[in-house]
Amino acid sequence: MRNQSRLIFRSIFRVKVSNPKNGALIGYVGDVSEFGFKLLSDTAIEPGTRMNLRLRMRLAENELLQLELDASCKWSGVNDKTGYFEAGFILEQPSAEFTTMVEKLRIMRGELDDA
Repeated sequence: MRNQSRLIFRSIFRVKVSNPKNGALIGYVGDVSEFGFKLLSDTAIEPGTRMNLRLRMRLAENELLQLELDASCKWSGVNDKTGYFEAGFILEQPSAEFTTMVEKLRIMRGELDDA
């Protein structure tokens, strides 16, 4: 059972996930919480796999958020409706930048007061 609410993206192209070493696109974030995210990809990822990832998201016209993090795949499977592989990732270490990204998204959606 989840302990935190997730932000689900209507457009899966909102947050891109890539390999920080070569910039190759791995997939897109399907949903996100303060502790992890669901990755949508064209390739399967084995549960238990630990990966260094780069997340990129445009917050505003001239504002691009980019951060690198270390995460582990906790589960994976295929979504029969979309054909995408889905994998649940949890952050290996707390990341202030990741938490800030989630907070900004919550504010943008009106889920938090901008205090």
